[in-house]
Amino acid sequence: MLNPLLLDYQWFGVLWLEENNQPIIIGYWFSKVKSGITQQAIHAGFSKWTEISDQPTIVTMYQSIRNKQQKQDWENRTRLSIRTIFKSPWKEASSGLYILKSRDKYPLHASAVHKKKFFIWLEHSALCETEEELQAFIKQVNEEHQDELVHKKTALLMK
Repeated sequence: MLNPLLLDYQWFGVLWLEENNQPIIIGYWFSKVKSGITQQAIHAGFSKWTEISDQPTIVTMYQSIRNKQQKQDWENRTRLSIRTIFKSPWKEASSGLYILKSRDKYPLHASAVHKKKFFIWLEHSALCETEEELQAFIKQVNEEHQDELVHKKTALLMK
């Protein structure tokens, strides 16, 4: 599975409890080797579990975690440090909404950054494994911020 922090495909392990026939995820880990998952679970204080290697179950758990992360990445808006506006490349950039990629190859992190006169905001971020996912992110950003973009164009035309 894709480790979203390292942008690398690694072994994935998840620990969950079943309550009312519903899984409750209590921990998950990534590792370069399968045994690393077990070691991390033990280090986290877990000593007993039943190993399940059922691929569809594991993929469902992974997808549940990723969906929550994607929602959080989209909704968490953060103002960057005030010093950021005085550093390159933001010092030279004009006000506006920018889409940034963490690197040129996939998978990558994409961010929607809004530079205003005195502040820079991280509006949204996403983990993109393909060009299609990146384009979907850009489309979603454009839809979400259409009013701001249209408003800015109107203000420019009125000058």
